[in-house]
Amino acid sequence: MLIFLSVALFIYASMHLYAFGKVWLAFPPHSFGFALTLTLAGILLTSSPLIVWFLERQSWHRATVVTAWVSYTWMGFLFLFICIGLLFDLAHALARLFDLKWPLNDIVSLRTKGLLALALLGYGFIEAQLLQVEKFDIATPKLAAGHITIAQISDLHLGIMQGDGAIDRIVDKLRELKPDIVVATGDIVDGQGDDFEGMSSHFRAYTPPLGAYAVIGNHETYAGLKDSLRFLRNSGFTVLRGGSVRTGGIVLTGIDDPSVMSSGQQARPDTKPALASTTPDDFIVLLKHQPEVDNYTPFDLQLSGHIHGGQIFPFVYLTQLTYHVHTGLTELANGQRLYVSRGAGTWGPPIRLFAPPEITLITIASTNK
Repeated sequence: MLIFLSVALFIYASMHLYAFGKVWLAFPPHSFGFALTLTLAGILLTSSPLIVWFLERQSWHRATVVTAWVSYTWMGFLFLFICIGLLFDLAHALARLFDLKWPLNDIVSLRTKGLLALALLGYGFIEAQLLQVEKFDIATPKLAAGHITIAQISDLHLGIMQGDGAIDRIVDKLRELKPDIVVATGDIVDGQGDDFEGMSSHFRAYTPPLGAYAVIGNHETYAGLKDSLRFLRNSGFTVLRGGSVRTGGIVLTGIDDPSVMSSGQQARPDTKPALASTTPDDFIVLLKHQPEVDNYTPFDLQLSGHIHGGQIFPFVYLTQLTYHVHTGLTELANGQRLYVSRGAGTWGPPIRLFAPPEITLITIASTNK
């Protein structure tokens, strides 16, 4: 954990160094006071996520909320500014390579990049609220007759920056879709806990006919596994921790995220006991937070989340390189399928860019006459 934190802070500090370096170049002549101001601002902003963590641990609610919004909004702006800045740098380098005149001086370039980043940030705030419904159908002889619908929600990251409003958008959409089953594939709560007891009542406003089921994601362990489990159960979810349930003619199986083991808590990541009583004729839906496929686990459909569709473009390419999957539906070997949700919330910067939030509606229909 210490190594991860050190690397993350180094990367974040380097991002500030790049951005403030552009500011430094754009506003000569340089003075000691200007240099000191940029240095102190860089240190403060780089450490701001740690300040949020400290304030939250002290239960200073209002200060935590304000600091979190400022810190993570700035983080989103900074990332967008750097992405745009690197494109400008590439264009400038190409212009020099081909002996072309670059039309922007340092200050105009800085202002242009800042305005573009600000515009994308504003759009990102809007897109983060535009909850979409993704639908797909599966036909199978393993269902005796008729059909069953499953609504998947994932990665809400409820806490300081996502609260009752985020849940209400989900519940309103569930009322429209009227699924038979609701499943939550992890990271429903975030490491920065808030009034989870109050939020659980909003989830209970909708009760699916065949039940609601959830699995543990990595952020449930960061928030505290005991509190996370209490919240999920108070919200009406049956938490599947290496367990299975038969409902609606299918088998739902869920396992813990590996982070539960690294947190020192008792984990249940193994599907073998849960699937011991199943047969090849059962249609098995595996709920697993991270989109990693175990070739030795029998399932027909795996539902996962975790990667947010990258959340902020172009992070989508980084998630694809890391997990070797893309969001949406993937056909696997032996007729198996993997669906990776973009999730319904945000983590870190409260924005989404070209990766809108989603609820997924899956219809499993029998091919039997």
